[in-house]
Amino acid sequence: MTKRSVAQPLRPGLAVGVALVSAALLGSELTLTRLLSVVLWYHFAFFAISVALFGLGLAALAVHYFADRLRDVPRALAAGALATALSLVVVDVAFVNVTPDWFGGALGVFTVLTFKLLGMFLLSAVPFFFGGVVISLALSHYALQASRLYFWDLIGAAAGALALLELAAVLSGPALLLVFAALAAAGGIGFLVGRAAGERGLLVALAVAIALPLGLSATRVVDLRVAKGVDLQRVPPEFTRWNAFSLVTVLPASDFKGWGIAPRYHGSIPPQKTLVIDMNAMTPLIAFDGDFSKVDYVTHDLSAFVYRTRDDWSKVCIIGAGGGKDVLAALSRGADQVTAVEVNPIIARDVMGGRYREMVGDLYGRRDVHLQVEDGRSFARRSDERFDVVHLSMVDTSAASAAGAYALSENALYTAEAFRDFFGALAPRGVLSVASVSLPDLWVGTRLATTLRAALGGGAIGDRVVVLETPWLGVREARLYDFLVAPDGFSADTLLRTRAAAEALGFNVVYMPGHATNPTNPEHALVRRVIQERDEVALTAFLAGLPLDVTATHDDRPFFFYQNRLRDLPLALLLPTPLHLFGNGLVLLSKVFALSCIFALVLMLLPRWYSRGRDTPLRSSEVGFATCLGIGFLLAELGILHRVSPYLGKPTLSLSVVVVAVLAGGALGSRLLSRRSARSVQGLMALLVVALLAAAWTLPLLTDATRSWSPTMRGLCVGAVVFAVGLLLGVPMPAALRAIARRAPDATAWFWAINGGTSVLGTVLATLVALHFGATATVLSAAALYALATLLSRAVLGSESGEPTESGEPS
Repeated sequence: MTKRSVAQPLRPGLAVGVALVSAALLGSELTLTRLLSVVLWYHFAFFAISVALFGLGLAALAVHYFADRLRDVPRALAAGALATALSLVVVDVAFVNVTPDWFGGALGVFTVLTFKLLGMFLLSAVPFFFGGVVISLALSHYALQASRLYFWDLIGAAAGALALLELAAVLSGPALLLVFAALAAAGGIGFLVGRAAGERGLLVALAVAIALPLGLSATRVVDLRVAKGVDLQRVPPEFTRWNAFSLVTVLPASDFKGWGIAPRYHGSIPPQKTLVIDMNAMTPLIAFDGDFSKVDYVTHDLSAFVYRTRDDWSKVCIIGAGGGKDVLAALSRGADQVTAVEVNPIIARDVMGGRYREMVGDLYGRRDVHLQVEDGRSFARRSDERFDVVHLSMVDTSAASAAGAYALSENALYTAEAFRDFFGALAPRGVLSVASVSLPDLWVGTRLATTLRAALGGGAIGDRVVVLETPWLGVREARLYDFLVAPDGFSADTLLRTRAAAEALGFNVVYMPGHATNPTNPEHALVRRVIQERDEVALTAFLAGLPLDVTATHDDRPFFFYQNRLRDLPLALLLPTPLHLFGNGLVLLSKVFALSCIFALVLMLLPRWYSRGRDTPLRSSEVGFATCLGIGFLLAELGILHRVSPYLGKPTLSLSVVVVAVLAGGALGSRLLSRRSARSVQGLMALLVVALLAAAWTLPLLTDATRSWSPTMRGLCVGAVVFAVGLLLGVPMPAALRAIARRAPDATAWFWAINGGTSVLGTVLATLVALHFGATATVLSAAALYALATLLSRAVLGSESGEPTESGEPS
């Protein structure tokens, strides 16, 4: 590009076009995380973010090399928007038409990355490449107006996130992707405002690109055909509905006999249907006509064992009530009142209170059942009621609901702080019952023990805990653990009844106060050591020596099902992808991390090595500056998201507050603050470092102090903090683009490419830091990178002063 090109005034419609394309890109990125979580497995949903950023970074590099050949930039922008829209349609149709053989065969279903699936991921990058060309070309061609365009870019992205959250309640994932395709095409029309007479052909193509996806969304062309390797044409669902939480599906039959049915139970199993979340997490819909004797099998499941330890259970709270199996168990054993807390409104209202209401005997409409459609932890915090039992049974969903690897599934119900919230909802002599499953490479029993120990204040907790286990789903390699925790301790009579009931049903007693047991499973000894050890220092040293990380999880690091150690990163890089990634996420993350490093280095070095002879190279300080911004922004955004998700409760609320607030704040900061003098920008960057440090240290205090507030007030509180940080995050990039455009206009796209490529790396690094060190450490790492960027800013911004204005220039 010539130096003259960067000073071009903004054309009418250009800003709107950039905003619409940006909205389509972010909306599509977040929609793909949902789609991949359903079609494949929630670990692969992480790829949607990396693939999107990969496409955007590659696009900026292409603009760096080829943009100066363009004679008509507005036409090129419109053509890029058209290509974005059409490629989104292609990706959508391709994803819903994969066949079961793409999943690696029966043993490799869900988690093996086949070559066919790798091809799908690369195809997914194509729309983001074309959309990235549009954004990169606009920002580089009009670089001296970067603050204005960056404002519209971020405002559009924020609008895309809001649109996703609103439309997800009424549209499926595939249909949503088509809506964003139409939005991208509409952006293309914006680029041609004022040129209609000379661009009739392109305008017609854009109009078709708007109508085509909207028309397809009303047909069955984008209906899912395969999910998690299951051919939905052969096993057609009876009921399917999407929302921002998940895909909820009801399949016509079920042979489910309980998570851990008593080995000595030989009674009948009532008719059932299968309710599935994201085609993975399952809960049964049990036929019930009011006769509890017909559903007696639910009381013989280990997860319902708590109701056999006493007869005086009056008030019970079920966290994650789902299809009502645990509600039936509580009522069957004599509970007077059951509060059923279910976060997903589709399950609570459309399934249990709608289509299948008659089948389940209007379970949630009974006078002795009180339904609460809310996050269970939020309900426990705000409720004034006190319960004899708070019950959690297999409440993890493996659904993609936020952003980034394990962040997509964790709902912060398994943290020390969460357990304290549940203890706070217990009446005197009340019991918390928690059931979950251990696999050979996933020691859930041990991690439950360490987390409950931390929740109870540390030290030996042997007089307040009973632990039982049995094969999970009848598979001996998988064990269902049931922890019964009484903060006030168990009475002697309760312990006698517990022991007698366990023996009668055939359950294994792992630990019981005053009851000697012989470990029959290697994990039994670990659980007992954690429960009984009095020396915290000795226990800490012992846990550090274990091959898996089973230390207590906290709100700052809530990744209960992630048990890898960072020291195993080199080994994980060489290991083949396991058939099941629960507990083995490092194997996948290590490979993505390596590829991200390579990609970032290519974007940094390729233009320097392969110069066109007349390019002005970026300085080392500018490369470092772009790197700090690319990685730092993702560390800040995802770190704050990890920190506030347990506080806000609902994953969709966390996503909307953080993403929208940070993008809207960044947009306003870009427009109002980035046009100041270089010295002012440097001062604002130093203030950003202070703001990130303050957010890292004060967010935990703020969330603790306001936990009793309503969800709306908590959202506004967090939104204000995130918006303030976002306001400052939006300053450095447009200021740097403007400065580089004046010094080396042909290097602006290269600078943007480095920022995009390092953003891919930033996503992986943010996930790794959060997984191993926590959300606070992630935000502190962002502060460190922005501190380094502040030091580099003097060399990058120089003595550049405020952005000149041009009279008559449209905004």
